[in-house]
Amino acid sequence: MIKLRSKRVDIIALGFADLKQFINSRPDYERDHKLIVSGEAFPDAYREEVVEMMEREPNLWRDTSPYFAFRTLWLMVDRGSKRIVGQFSFNGKPSPDADVEIFFSVEEPFRQKGYATEVMLEVLTWGGDTKLFHRVLIDADEGNKAAMASLKKLGFRKCNTSINEVTSTYYKAVYDKDTDVADMEVDGGI
Repeated sequence: MIKLRSKRVDIIALGFADLKQFINSRPDYERDHKLIVSGEAFPDAYREEVVEMMEREPNLWRDTSPYFAFRTLWLMVDRGSKRIVGQFSFNGKPSPDADVEIFFSVEEPFRQKGYATEVMLEVLTWGGDTKLFHRVLIDADEGNKAAMASLKKLGFRKCNTSINEVTSTYYKAVYDKDTDVADMEVDGGI
């Protein structure tokens, strides 16, 4: 299991057994891990997709696989409240250019409290320390002011291409001579 820690958040890459439990019953996962039971469920459509991929390529989803971190679901757990505040996942293993794409979801009551920024800072640091990937790509809605503020604060830059008229892709290199994510500071006030 991979577990990162920020100021307020435990960032947990779910191992195979925990992932199976979480997608089948989030409340059971929360109870078993001594978290506040939210009453939320894993979305049915996403559950079917993940279960199908786990059955098709089970070895890639095991936490012994070098690419498991890029396949599994990562939870963001606020240590103080013992609540899952969000999750994210990578869109598969790094590309040949060592790019990864990340999809974030912060749950409604925890939005605009700086969680995504704080967690992304740790992910960027982890990527730079491990050299598992070189650049992070994030698709963001241009109208989402909180997302835009977070990306700006973290030093992401807009790519030249857009996915559609409202969504654009942003990128950030995690290790090179011009980027030192360790120097960035994040507060909880976004």
